[in-house]
Amino acid sequence: MKNDVSLIKCNDYNQENVDRAVEQAINLLGGINNFIKKGQRVALKVNLLMKNTPEKCTTTHPAVVEAVAKLVLQAGAIPFIVDSAGGPFTAGYINSIYKASGLEQVAKNFNIETNQDFESHEVECKTAKVGFKFPILNALENCDVIFNLSKLKTHSFTGFTNAVKNMFGAIPGLTKVEIHGKYRDLNTFINFLYDIHAYFGSKIALNITDAVWGMEGFGPSNGDPKKIGAIIAGSNATAVDVVGANIITLNPIKTQIIEIGIERNFIDKDLSINVLGEKIENMIVKDFKTVVPNNFKPYANYVPKFLQNTVHKLMTKRPYINKNKCRGCKKCFEHCPVKAISMVKHKNSPTLKAQIDYAKCIRCYCCQELCPFGIVKIKSGLIYKLVHHKETKSKKLKRD
Repeated sequence: MKNDVSLIKCNDYNQENVDRAVEQAINLLGGINNFIKKGQRVALKVNLLMKNTPEKCTTTHPAVVEAVAKLVLQAGAIPFIVDSAGGPFTAGYINSIYKASGLEQVAKNFNIETNQDFESHEVECKTAKVGFKFPILNALENCDVIFNLSKLKTHSFTGFTNAVKNMFGAIPGLTKVEIHGKYRDLNTFINFLYDIHAYFGSKIALNITDAVWGMEGFGPSNGDPKKIGAIIAGSNATAVDVVGANIITLNPIKTQIIEIGIERNFIDKDLSINVLGEKIENMIVKDFKTVVPNNFKPYANYVPKFLQNTVHKLMTKRPYINKNKCRGCKKCFEHCPVKAISMVKHKNSPTLKAQIDYAKCIRCYCCQELCPFGIVKIKSGLIYKLVHHKETKSKKLKRD
């Protein structure tokens, strides 16, 4: 069962179609009662990220959450919806996202809770590699079972986001900004994601991916919606990520989230997964626009330590803010983990505009991820283009 992953076709968010696909996906894994017991509190840990409507494909679609909630209720358990978005972990902010994302209505329709406990506490993980102590939401500590309901999207920093990355939402609010500042390079950050999974262990009983529509390009919030047509489910988050990576044309062996999952023994190095339902090859979206993550590790051994920070900046993509379009909302300024963004006067505008100090910028792309207007873009420098020329060219030829 550990490496069983169900892959079910689902072409749209018509509720009957989603209900069928989700139930079929879970039944192939042994049925809902294989994961929960009557009376248990089940956290439906969704992807909220930011205040957007379902059509933006930024958050877990309400139809998927409804389908899972109904099955949990039928099993006699008590579901509730929870996440910490990319911003302050406060009632006003999170409740506004529940409403915009359609999840508030799901909760009302089925008389279930959206989490209203905005407290967190520090925990210890003895099997951690980097994050031996970190804060988590009280709601996830106090529940009996976690269902991890992710959204399949590209991610400018990690390459893509799915089941493994979705549990970063267990970290409260703006503490996530501090984590980005503490674990600046990609491999260390991904190891921290696995430390979260190591802490919760089997409490994360089931991972279900909303891949009916995902996001391509420069996700996870300002990319482009893309139809994928699938529901993915499994008890092993890394195995679910392997299937997700495959259907959006990523090579799992060369994808850092999965590479580190192998290193940490979350999955066997041969990636032996038993895919139930549809065949992966029949579900691949061949024209899916992926992004190359900023992984400096392969080159670090060839660069003296005192030069690594400088060379890393030259070899990675950088965020760019067009000050003529910037609306001065301060979201990027408030969420930059290393204070590399300042608000400055621009021409004759009465509004202060965001400006990036590239000497401080660590290329975490929190600014691009959380910009509510999609103004922060990602630009590739000359050295980055030269380093990744072959990979970019081969992807283009493959699509053509």
